[in-house]
Amino acid sequence: MRLRIFAVATALCLVAASCDKGGGTVPPFVPEGHNLSADGAFANSYIVEEGGKYCFEARRVDGSPVEGIAYADWIWSTDDVRPEGLVSDVSYNDGYICLTAVQGKGNAVVGAFDADGKVLWSWHLWFTEQPALQTLDNGAVFMDRNLGAMSAEPEDVELTYGLKYQWGRKDPFYGGGSNEDASSVFSEARAATVFNPDIEGFGWTAEKKSPSNGTVEFAVANPTVFIYTDKGEDGCDWLLERDDYLWNDPLTDGKTNYDPCPAGYRVAYDGAWEGCGYWNVDDDAENGGRTHVTEAGEHIWWPLDGTRWGDADAGRLGYVGLYGVGAIWMRTTVGCGYNASCFYYHQGTYLGSSYAMYRAYGESVRCVKE
Repeated sequence: MRLRIFAVATALCLVAASCDKGGGTVPPFVPEGHNLSADGAFANSYIVEEGGKYCFEARRVDGSPVEGIAYADWIWSTDDVRPEGLVSDVSYNDGYICLTAVQGKGNAVVGAFDADGKVLWSWHLWFTEQPALQTLDNGAVFMDRNLGAMSAEPEDVELTYGLKYQWGRKDPFYGGGSNEDASSVFSEARAATVFNPDIEGFGWTAEKKSPSNGTVEFAVANPTVFIYTDKGEDGCDWLLERDDYLWNDPLTDGKTNYDPCPAGYRVAYDGAWEGCGYWNVDDDAENGGRTHVTEAGEHIWWPLDGTRWGDADAGRLGYVGLYGVGAIWMRTTVGCGYNASCFYYHQGTYLGSSYAMYRAYGESVRCVKE
């Protein structure tokens, strides 16, 4: 159980009339700052382009409210802009989470908690300029960078890497610019992020899959716990019971509550990289990545940002940079058995536009326009 170090009021005045000692009607709560979820733009991640005051409704992608919230606060943040992280003054009132953001680039995660300190839901704040759009020859329209990346320019190398996601989970894990060894798993993440000192029990950790943690419910409540497993009959899935539709509604083909992309975007579909292959994707030996030039002359960059292993290496980051690998998840599991599809590439001649990858692995996401 996670408990906030400072006291949390047990009686919450969320019904305005009941809080007015004079018996009058209290005006409804008006959130201060820019509303990130305006016009029903609900998502699990929001882009923050500049410093200031922000708010968003505590709702899932489908608009359903997160109920039972006692308070909200930030969980982790990158700390290269300032040691205290990118957000402060996080509060919850009448269905809204409000916060103050500093000027700068990076990533942070904000959570909604119940009175016992359990995470009910969490949201990723992506501090970057609005990504440009790029169109492949097959018509797929992508963001120009991986989800969580600070840049789309190859010379910025590590800033183009973005965050890592286990297939089907909505919450990101920090990657890093260097390989980790068996004795230093998550050392890259710990070196680049800070956790909220006012909340106990959070940190970059890995747990082997078991009946108690191999569930969606556990993953939602523990957004910084990487769930790994052994390679075997379960195909190295972090889930105890397989679910092929965490990122794709089987009935409507719609975006799900676990899709990590901002409003208006989704995890890429099967075939999104069709037409890309070793014959038209070149190495960038200087920056450690692959480049593709479309028929329209647009340059697209995919960095060799490595992977977080989801098997016996228990979340270790490997194959980063020159001579490394890159993998970007698709939302589909069609034709993959126990695995899920991804766009996979490494330095040299190999590139797979639809490659089967173990679901417990932490890979990149590059959002496609809905």
